[in-house]
Parts: sequence; structure tokens; C-alpha cells
Amino acid sequence: MSEKCDILFISDSKDEESPILQKLKVNNLNVQLESSENYINLCSVLSKRRSDIILSDYKAWKLRGIEILRIIKEKEIMVPYIVIGKEIDEKAMISLIETGINDYIEEDSLHRLIPTIKREIKNTNSVKKLKNFNFSQCLTEEKFQTLLKISEFMIYTLDLNTNLLDVNNAFNDFLGYNKGETLDSSNIYKLIHPNDKMILTNGIQKVLEGTFVKNVEYRLKKKNGTYIQLLSNQAPIFNIQNQIIGILCVSQDLTKSRKIEQSIEDHIHRQALIAKFGLETITEKKIDNLFKKATSLLAKILDVEYTKVLEILPNKKFLKLRAGVGWHKGLVGNATVENNKNSQAGFTLLTTAPVIVENLKTETRFCAPKLLADHEVISGMSVIIQGKNTPFGILGIHTKEHRIFSKDDINFLQSIANVLAGVIVRDSTEKELRESEEKYRMLTEQSLLGTLILANGQIIFANKGISNILGFSINELLSWNLNTIGHHIHSEDIQMTIENYNKILNEDISSFQSEIRMRKKNNEYLYIQQYSKRIQFRGSSALFINIIDITEQKKNEILLESSLAEKEILLKEIHHRVKNNLQIISSLIVLQEQYVKDERILYIFKDFQSRIKVMALIHQTLYNSENLNKIHLSNYIKNLVNNLFKAYSANSKQIKLELNIEDIDFSLDNANACGLIINELVSNSLKHAFSNNNDGKIIVTLKKTINNRILLDVYDNGIGFPKDVDYKNSDSLGLKLISTITKQMDGKISIERNNGTHVKITW
Repeated sequence: MSEKCDILFISDSKDEESPILQKLKVNNLNVQLESSENYINLCSVLSKRRSDIILSDYKAWKLRGIEILRIIKEKEIMVPYIVIGKEIDEKAMISLIETGINDYIEEDSLHRLIPTIKREIKNTNSVKKLKNFNFSQCLTEEKFQTLLKISEFMIYTLDLNTNLLDVNNAFNDFLGYNKGETLDSSNIYKLIHPNDKMILTNGIQKVLEGTFVKNVEYRLKKKNGTYIQLLSNQAPIFNIQNQIIGILCVSQDLTKSRKIEQSIEDHIHRQALIAKFGLETITEKKIDNLFKKATSLLAKILDVEYTKVLEILPNKKFLKLRAGVGWHKGLVGNATVENNKNSQAGFTLLTTAPVIVENLKTETRFCAPKLLADHEVISGMSVIIQGKNTPFGILGIHTKEHRIFSKDDINFLQSIANVLAGVIVRDSTEKELRESEEKYRMLTEQSLLGTLILANGQIIFANKGISNILGFSINELLSWNLNTIGHHIHSEDIQMTIENYNKILNEDISSFQSEIRMRKKNNEYLYIQQYSKRIQFRGSSALFINIIDITEQKKNEILLESSLAEKEILLKEIHHRVKNNLQIISSLIVLQEQYVKDERILYIFKDFQSRIKVMALIHQTLYNSENLNKIHLSNYIKNLVNNLFKAYSANSKQIKLELNIEDIDFSLDNANACGLIINELVSNSLKHAFSNNNDGKIIVTLKKTINNRILLDVYDNGIGFPKDVDYKNSDSLGLKLISTITKQMDGKISIERNNGTHVKITW
């Protein structure tokens, strides 16, 4: 807005970043933000500040809106008041406007805000100018001409014989005449509707008596022969001798507001019809009757020749005309339409949104199917009727004449479709429930699973399955109450079971599962797997109990546990013996070393002995483990590396050891492979990395990576790995061993030579 405009914005908060404020600031408007919570300050601002317009959000309106309007009225402040808020229903909006505000704008439609502000300020300025004229005095020609030019109202003057003296541009614009044609009409009675002449006459008589006449409604003829409804104010025009010399009329076109009022009435009427139709669906059980009522209602309310319900056939390729109004005899129930993008119905199902056709002859999105072409259809609308999981079909309307459908027309059609969808889903659900009930009855009666329902302390249902399990007839079981059930539960299980039953019935828990022992009719005890839950029966909580005979399973479990215990002892003994055998081999190597004088061979013996100890340590770890299938590497690697430090007297060299080992479960093969690699790498560091320096550090890291692979990282800060050594093609047995094991585990090796040596292996 180019002109200066002061705006008072009343909000429930002081949010400087609100979308409303941002919209106003972008348009360079002078805005004062006031909180609706501080009523005293708000009264002061309204009394002292003369803003061009007052805005408030909907929360502020609900808190202070009526009080703001009261102050505006008491202080006679001619300022437009606009409320901005989220979507409200039609009745609330009508009530809101009736309280006296000028307009209501949705938060989702802020693009309307600036044009609305301009419009309201312009209208208010026009009214202010009109109000400033003193009709008890003669209007100067200059003032009157100014009034004629600036006003958006229809302004015209009459002489004492009701002849037209002068009219403004708005008068001619509304009626469609030019000024000469209007004045040629000479007398206002030539333009007045015949039925409204008496209304005009009564008003003029009062004006000629010197009275200001307000809010008179009558109709004037337009150039095209139609009439517009006017709301008119009439005042006498005086000369300087205070004599009445004419009549000033200021009128406002009511056509638009009447259309809005009619639209609101139509909308409310349609909502009432939708509600009534919704009630009919409760009592009417036949879906075809509801289809007929729906299509008849649409034809009447929307004033169309054709209405239809199209149902998608099982093959999905066609839709059948299930119900409708206006179609040729024999088509309803038989005619079909193709379900593809070339038909309006198929296109609607593809787009999943309402489809509107203004002229089928010029339509480019799809073609006219034979059904519509044969009936000379021009315009129409179609919406989807939803089923339970997939669309049921299409609800549509059509006309022979060109028709532009309103948003209310679309909403009414969609609302009827939604009501029908609810009925279809209800019927589908009821059908599924009936089928489910039949299946459930068959399954419960024939199932080997025992089923009981206990309500009000009494068994009200028992199936054949539980009769077979316990040996009692169904009639015997139906005579049981909660105490009888307790007598047939083992004494060690009865307290826990009854307590849980009561917890379910008292709604402390919803269900529980347990293994109990129950006595059969022949007094033998069975192991029972019991699952109990709460259900509703005739408005009260009831117990639904399923039981399975697991006696044979329990016997097998006892045998299996005994067998597994024996196998575990045997496996532990095997691991212990393997460890002992490996230690014997290690000892034999030590004995053999006494007869070897060659240092190179002794060196090989020592490496061989180290590798044997790695494998022996695995079996020792398994022997001491509770789980023989997996090895926890943390303690295993710690013992392995500590043994190496002792063997190579690393402590005497003051080499520090750091272990970062995650608690990862490894299989025996992987643990053995990992141990051998660590043995080779740590041994290599202890033997070669610190030959020139007694101080050093070795860090062993084993962890899972982000992509769920295993990373082994052995680092030393020694002299570094020789650059001329190729670990892939080395003659060293240790490096060959590392390369071979890594390859077997589908792993990768990388060596980093930076302030020592990093050997990283991932698999």
C-alpha cells in the first residue's frame, strides 16, 4: 500500500514472527502490536490512538472481541475491525459477522488480507465523508460533485416531483446506463419496480416533511431489464432559506449480500439434508434403497437431469450403473462404463479427486463414454465412493446444458458420497463379523485348543477341546464356578492363578500366561499352558481362557535338559582334554629345545609354542564358559596378550599395553583365527618394534564397525613396519599365516606407517 496506513493488531501473544505480522511488514504498514491480556492498556490504546484499521487473531477475539466492539461503539470510532483465525464452521462465521466485525479471514488465506484492508479503509473513508455532510444545510455544488466522484455508493438527487437532477458514476455503473440515458429517464418512478412504488412514495413523503429516512429497500431497473435490490437512505436538501428544494438518495447494492445470504441458507439447508440422509442410513439396511434415495436427492437439490452410482466390478475393468436418475429404461443395473483413463469415471478413480466437466464436447482429459454420449450430456461432476480398503465406485451428476458447478455443489456431492461410503464400510464390516463369528464358532467347537469363558464367577462357555483335555463333559464344565475351577488346580499353583484371575477382572492387568497343573476327571494331573485375558460380556468384564495340554512336552523337556546337561559336561571335558593335550605338546617342545643349539631353530620353536598356547587358551576359555557355543573375547584376548608380554619380557622393557576390546560373541573357529592373528601381530611388535628403545606402547582394539563388520587394529609406536616388506608375498610364516587366515574369513588387511605401525584387519 502506497498511502500511509496505521494498523492496531491485537493478539493473544507478542510473537513478532507471526505470519500475520510478517505479511503486514512486507507491505510496509505501520503496525502497533497489543496483547489482549492487558485489558487496561488495551482500553487506553483504543481511546487515544486513531488507527485506520483494527485487526485481531481469533484467540484475542474470543478473549476481548465483544469488549473491543463495545469500546468502538461508545467512543464512536469509525474504524473497520477484521478478525483472522483458523477454519470455523458456517454458523460460527455468521454469528461472528453478526456481532459487528467487518470481515473474517482464514489464516490459510492471508493473501486476502491486504486487499481486504484496502477495501475496508476505502469504504470507511467514503462513509466518513458522507457523514460529514450536514443535510440540514444546502450542499455546495463543489462538495456535491466531490461526493459524487469519490463514493462507491449510488448517489442521486431528485427534485420535489421525483425527477432525476443528477447521478454519480456508481449509479450509472450499477444500472448499466450512461449519464445522459439516466437523466433522460426523467422520473425515478420509471426505474422503480412496480411492486416497490409504494415503498418509495412513503419514504419521499417523510423526506418532504424534513425527516431523514434510513434503510429503505426497493428495486431499480437496469438497462438490460433486470432489477437490482438497493438499501437506500434519503435526506432533504435545503436552500439557504432552509427550505426543502430536493431529495438526496444514497443507495447500496444488496444483490451480492443477498446472494451470500442465500448461499449461506442453501449451505445450511444442504447440511441439514446430509444429516437427515445420514440418519436414514441407520435404519435403512438395504444398500440399494439408499442408493436410490441418494441419487434422487442429488437430482432434486442440484437440479440436474442425471445422477448415477457406478460400482467397480470384480474384474476391475468395468463399472456397472448400480443406481441412478434420468437414464433410459433398462440401463440401471445393466449398463457398464470402462474403468480406464479414457472415461470420466476411470479418470476420477485414477486422480482420486473430484472431477468436474464444464463441457464434455471440448474435454481433453478423457472421452465421452457411450452412456453419456447417448444422453447428450454436456456438464457433470464425479467423486469416489470409498469402500473398506479400496474404492467401491463413483457417485456422479450430469446435465444436458452447460453448467458451472460451485464449490458448495462439489462439497454436497462429496458429502453424500462419504455417507454412502460409511454405509458400505459398515455393511462390509458386519458381513465380515458374521463370517468371522461362524468361523470362530466352528473353530472353537472343533479345535483341540481348550476354551473357557468365565463371567460373573460362572463358566458360560466351554468347547469340545477342553472337554477332551480334562475328561469332563461340556455340560459338567458349564456347571463349574470359580471355586470349582480352583479345586481342579494343583495346590502349588492355585494361589497365583486365582490372584491373576481377580487382577484381570478388576482391570489391574489385561492378560497373563502361565504353566499350571490341573486335575483330570480320573484324578491324574496334567501340565497345562494357560492364556487368560479380559473381554466384555453384557457390559461386564469376563475371563477368556485358552488351555493347551503340554504334559508330553514337559516330559520331553525334562529328558532333553538331562541329555543336554550330560552333553555339556562331556563337551567341557573334551575342551579340557584338548587343552591338556596342547599343553603336553607345548611341554614336549620345551624339552626338545634343550637339545637344539641353532638359535634360528630355537626361534621357530618358540613361535610354534606361542601358536599352540593360543589354541590351548581357546579351549581353556570354553571349559570355564557357561556357553559352549560362543566365546567372550575380552578375557580371552587379555590373557593371550599378557602371556605374550611375559614370554617376551616386555615388562622389563617398560612397554605399556592398552586393550580396547568390545564384548563380542565369537564362534570357536573365528575366535581361534582372531587369537592367532593377534598372537602374530603382538609377537612381531614385541620382537622387532622396540629394539632401539625400551619404552613403548602397544594398543589392541577389537570392535564392530557401523556397517556391522569386525575391525581388529593392532598398533605400536615402535620403529615402524619395513617399507620393503610385502605382507602378501612375504617369506615370513607369521605374515603368511595372517594373510591366509584373513583371506579365509573374507577380510581385508591395511597397514599404516605413521608414528609407528597400524595393522588393521576387517571381516
